[in-house]
Amino acid sequence: MINSPQSKSPYIIGKTSTKKNDLDLNKTLKGVLINNHIKNDEKFSFDNIKDTLLISNSKSYYDKIPIENNGQNIKESSFDEKKALKPLLAGTALLLAGCLGLSSVFKSASKTLLNSKSYEQLPDLAINNNIKQEPQFAIYRVIRDPNFSNILGAAAVFVMSGITVAAKNFVDGTKDIWMKKKSADIEKELQENLISVETEAFSGKLKIVNDMLSQNVEYFDKILNKPKVQKSNIFSSITSFKGENKNILLQDKDKKKDNIKNLKYLLLASAVTGTALIAGKISISNLKAAAKNTNKLANNIALNTVDLINKKATNPINDDLPDVIRYLKSICAKPEYIKEIGKKYNLSSDKINSIINSVEEEKRRIFADAPSALGGIPQKLQYYCYLDENRGHLYNWILHPDNKFTKYIFLSFTLSSAIGYVFNKSMEALKDYTVMKENAKTELDLRKRLVDVEIQNFKSKKESAVNPLVEDFTRQANLGTKSKEELKQLADNILFETKNGPPYVYT
Repeated sequence: MINSPQSKSPYIIGKTSTKKNDLDLNKTLKGVLINNHIKNDEKFSFDNIKDTLLISNSKSYYDKIPIENNGQNIKESSFDEKKALKPLLAGTALLLAGCLGLSSVFKSASKTLLNSKSYEQLPDLAINNNIKQEPQFAIYRVIRDPNFSNILGAAAVFVMSGITVAAKNFVDGTKDIWMKKKSADIEKELQENLISVETEAFSGKLKIVNDMLSQNVEYFDKILNKPKVQKSNIFSSITSFKGENKNILLQDKDKKKDNIKNLKYLLLASAVTGTALIAGKISISNLKAAAKNTNKLANNIALNTVDLINKKATNPINDDLPDVIRYLKSICAKPEYIKEIGKKYNLSSDKINSIINSVEEEKRRIFADAPSALGGIPQKLQYYCYLDENRGHLYNWILHPDNKFTKYIFLSFTLSSAIGYVFNKSMEALKDYTVMKENAKTELDLRKRLVDVEIQNFKSKKESAVNPLVEDFTRQANLGTKSKEELKQLADNILFETKNGPPYVYT
C-alpha cells in the first residue's frame, strides 16, 4: 500500500502543503523578528528635510551662539536697598552739610561783625522796586492818585494791551497757517520726487537678486551636468557669512590714505601746539611789560602827588589842607611823611594822628556806598519806573492831550512798531520757507546718493545669507555623498531661498 501510486499521491501533496506552510510561517517569524529587532535599530535619514529646509553645515555661519542655561544661574531682579538708598542718603547728607556750612558762615560773619571796624563792614543796600510794564505803572498811578485822568490813562493802556495781543496773535496765526500750507506743499513735492529715487533703489535690488539667481543657476548647471565631480573648490571665491569682502588693494589704498590723514593731523596738532607755546610766551612777555608800565605809571603819579604836596607845604595855607589830606590818602602816605607835612602846617599832635588814622582807614576800606541817585536811600522803600513801550506814550498822551507832540510821538512810534513787527514776521516766514525748501532739496539729494549704498547693503546681506548655502552645496558635490537628483533638489531650494529669502526686496 505504501508503494502504491494511489497512496503516494496524498503523501506528496500533504508534504508539499506542509513545506509551504512552514515557509509561510518562517516568513512571518522572520518578518516579526526583523520588525522587532532589525528595523527598530534602523536610523532614519534627515537628508531630504535638510535639503528642503536648507539646513546648512557650513562653518561660515556665526558660531558664537549663546548656550542655553536651562534656567540655571538666573537671578530675579529684586529691590537692592544699598543701590536705592545710597543716592538718597548722599543727597540728604550733602543738603545737611550745605545747611551746616551756611549756618557756620553766618555765625562766623556775626562774630566778625562784632570785632570789625565800621569802615570794614558791608554798606547797607536800599530796596529799589522797578516798574517796567506800562499796566503796572498805570495801576500804581491810579492807586497813588485815583483821579479821572489817571483812571482814563489806565483804561487806555489796558485797551491798547488787548488790541496789541489780538493783533500779534493774528499776525502769528497767519504766519503759522501760511507756513503749514507751504510745508505741506514742500512735503508733497519731496514725496513725488522720491518716487523715482525709491523706484531706482527697488529696481537695483531686483537686479541684484536676478544677477545672483543667474550666477547660481549657471554654477549649479556646470556642477550637475559634468560627468565627473570636480574635487577642486570651484566656488572658492564665494565669500563667507559676513558678505562681500573688500579688495586687498583697496584696503591698502585706504590704509595709506588713513596714514596720510593721521600724519596731517599730527603735523596740524604740532603746529597748533607750537603756535600756542609761542603765543603764550609772547603773552607772558606782554603781561610783564604791562605790569612794569603800570608800576611805572603808579610811581609817576605818586611822585607827582608828592611833589604837589611838597609844593603846597612850602607855602602852607589852611585852605589847602583838605586837598593835602586827600592827596595823602590817595598815595597812602606813611605816618612819618604825614607828620612831616603836619608840622609844616603847624598842626597839633591830635590832628596829625587823626589824619594818620583816616589815611589808614582809607587804605583798608574796600567798600563804598552807592550814590543815592542809583542805590537809593538805605532803610527806605523806593519806587522808580522805566517804560520803553508805546503804551507809555499813550498814557502820556491821555494825561497831556493839550500837547500835540505826545500824540505825534505815540502815533509815529506805534505805527513804526506795528510795521516793524509785521515786516519781521514776514521775513521770518520767508526765511523758514526758504530753509524748508532747501532742506527738502538736501533730503532729496541725500536720498539719491544713498541709493547705491542701499543697493550695496542689500547685496551684502543677500550674499551673506546665500553664499554659505552655495558653499555647502559645493562641499556636498565634491564629496559625492548625494546623487544628482538630490543635488538638483538642493540647488532648487537654494534658488528659492535666493528669490524669496531675507533680506526682502519689498522692505
